[in-house]
Amino acid sequence: MFSDVLGDIRYALRQLGRTPGFTVVAVLTLAFGIGATSAIFSVVNSVMLTPLPFPEPERLARVHEVVPQYGRFSVAPATFFDWRRQNSVFERMTAYGSSSATLDAGSGPERLTGLIVTWEFFDVLGVQPARGRGFRPDEDTPNNNTVIVISHGAWQSRFGADPAIAGTAVSINGTPVTVAGVMPAGFAFPSRDIEFWRPMAIDPANASRGAHFLAAIGRLKPGVSIEQAAAEMKTISERLGTQYPDNSANESADTVLLHDQIVGPIRPMLWTLLASVVVVVLIACANVANLLLVRASVREKEIAIRAAMGAGRRRLVRQLLTESLVLAVAGGALGVLLAYLAIAPIQTLSAGSIPRVTEIALDARVLAFAFALALVTGVIFGLAPAWQASRAGLGAILKEGGRSSATSGGRWVRSALLVAEVALSLILLVGAALLLRSFTKLSNVDPGFDADRVLAFRVALPATTYPEDHHRAAFFDNLLARMRATPGVEAAGMVQTLPLRGGYVLSFEIEGRPPSRPGEDLSANHRVVSPGYFTALGMRLLRGRLLNDRDIQTSPMVAVVDEAFVRRHFPNEDPIGRRLDIGNGTDGAYEIVGVVSDVRYETLEAAADPTMYVPFTQDIFSQMWLLARTTGAPSAFAGTARQLVRDIDRGLPAFSISPLDAIVDESMAERRFSMLLLGLFALVALFLAAVGLYGVVSYTVGQRTQEIGLRMAIGAAPWQVLRMVVGGGMKLALVGVALGVAGSLALANLVASMLFGVTAFDPASYAATAIVLLAVAMLACYVPARRAMRVDPIIALRQE
Repeated sequence: MFSDVLGDIRYALRQLGRTPGFTVVAVLTLAFGIGATSAIFSVVNSVMLTPLPFPEPERLARVHEVVPQYGRFSVAPATFFDWRRQNSVFERMTAYGSSSATLDAGSGPERLTGLIVTWEFFDVLGVQPARGRGFRPDEDTPNNNTVIVISHGAWQSRFGADPAIAGTAVSINGTPVTVAGVMPAGFAFPSRDIEFWRPMAIDPANASRGAHFLAAIGRLKPGVSIEQAAAEMKTISERLGTQYPDNSANESADTVLLHDQIVGPIRPMLWTLLASVVVVVLIACANVANLLLVRASVREKEIAIRAAMGAGRRRLVRQLLTESLVLAVAGGALGVLLAYLAIAPIQTLSAGSIPRVTEIALDARVLAFAFALALVTGVIFGLAPAWQASRAGLGAILKEGGRSSATSGGRWVRSALLVAEVALSLILLVGAALLLRSFTKLSNVDPGFDADRVLAFRVALPATTYPEDHHRAAFFDNLLARMRATPGVEAAGMVQTLPLRGGYVLSFEIEGRPPSRPGEDLSANHRVVSPGYFTALGMRLLRGRLLNDRDIQTSPMVAVVDEAFVRRHFPNEDPIGRRLDIGNGTDGAYEIVGVVSDVRYETLEAAADPTMYVPFTQDIFSQMWLLARTTGAPSAFAGTARQLVRDIDRGLPAFSISPLDAIVDESMAERRFSMLLLGLFALVALFLAAVGLYGVVSYTVGQRTQEIGLRMAIGAAPWQVLRMVVGGGMKLALVGVALGVAGSLALANLVASMLFGVTAFDPASYAATAIVLLAVAMLACYVPARRAMRVDPIIALRQE
């Protein structure tokens, strides 16, 4: 049997070598289908199927606070300490929050991105530093957190891979700290841009219960399920809500596996893309099956002679299937190469939209998937042609004197495959059209500001050199004055949180109204801004006045609110002059002096939330975003921004420098990625369907040459031949379009969660894709139809 198989393979290679055009087309068709599927599967495998790179990752869980007004929320420090002390389902719990710091390097100040963590952080994850050590409990206390652990990347890029770095003192924010350890090269949590970890050093006795800014994770005890942990954490949180009604009333907890937390939001998109490339593979299979059917009809005499010499039907099917599998393996090998080449572009396109994107690779699982896919596709596209070719009547074929024949069964199979190609292509085209329409709608959303010609950058002031509010105020006032005086700058302002980058929410009370009941506090986005912020961002004043330079610390406290704030809290009254008691730690109330247009601070998809703007001098922060509206390209101002900061304080860097329109584009990265890939798959499917339709119609014309010549000999006009040929192909295309529309409607809910501004049953998308597909089908039919119109009746009849 092994000898027979080797003989079949050698014979298949000889047969395919005799028809290089057919072989190249078939292998390339399969390569594109298998390559695209393998590339997307490598993404799914790395992001969703591969466990997190920690010991026993299935025991890691993320715990959220659930706040009545906002649902899942970050955790308040006091709540976390209560969770850690009272739970019985976790071996250990840890919490962390975002941080950054300025490293005093020899070449100048460098900004590092990091985390503040509780001391158990590395123990919970189960990963210890490769050099040095982690944190001790005593280092997670106020005034004792003078150690940091750095990432492997920071060790290499910031410290020259110094092998003796552990125990070395470095200057962070102007304060000496000791590098306790260096993490292993593969460690990256929660993201690869984290360069250091530092003890949080919050005293549980004085921890806030109202400020939510931490993320909490825990390692489940052996034998404890995620459902048990979720139930206990919910019980603890509800008990805390009763115990502390002023801050935690009606709050709960939600516990999920850490892996689900990381990949959950991206899961629908990845499964949709994987389903889309599977459709492309099916179309490729149908296309190659049609090519094999045509080839089998040409080889009918050969097959009949082999049958006459004693080859049984099963033996013939095995030989023809071997040829199909040889094609599939060749297409699969080339497809794996294409998938490998596609990984880098996918990582670039998906940066910022897919977690764990740097882990995407062609590992053993992906290669096994590609091999299995090649074998399955070989059987799928080879079975029908092999079965069809082996069932032809021996006597009928030999009587044909060497001509190829086309049985009605073969025609029906080819037609059915073509209809399936068109239907599947339309399904992909509809999905791509819906995402394109959705992306266009999102791109046209007014974010509430003008991002054109605006450069944004950050500056953070260390407490050691800027210990008091008046020091920070003086620095930023000086920097803004220098920015406004720079040629090419139209306006300059600052804010503590940029639009589309989230932010934080504060509770407030409206003077003259009854206090809110526990758990039902009024809240809104809180933004600390300079007077020039509104102008730099291009926001519109709708009522009252904007903040100005007279709104200083000694003046009455004032605030500006947006339209969303007025709609929710002052729907039938004038808000100007009303006073807000904002929970930002300041004494006294803020008088509303103006109303401005809405800005979308969370995402473009979400409606603008109510927002309060207060002057920087009345609520001073040490870290701010600076905005400069320029007369030219904003990126040209980046060097000037760095120099302006250095001119004031040579120990400070300007960092996170980016044009504001790039930040807007970044907010749409996930939608752009899914739209581009699905659009690419749809175009490939459309091309394959057109090629398949052209092949079937072209073969039909070749088989009907005598009939066409006879029709023209008895008076048929060329346009009638054109109508006959194009009409036959278009009937198949119309049936495919009808089935495709029905399939798209049935599968519409799969893409519904990925849409914005359009429904999954958008008539324009369905109509446009059907028209495009029918136009391409008509073109594919027209080319062979023109050849049919030029048939010479005498030559056609002489062939018989």
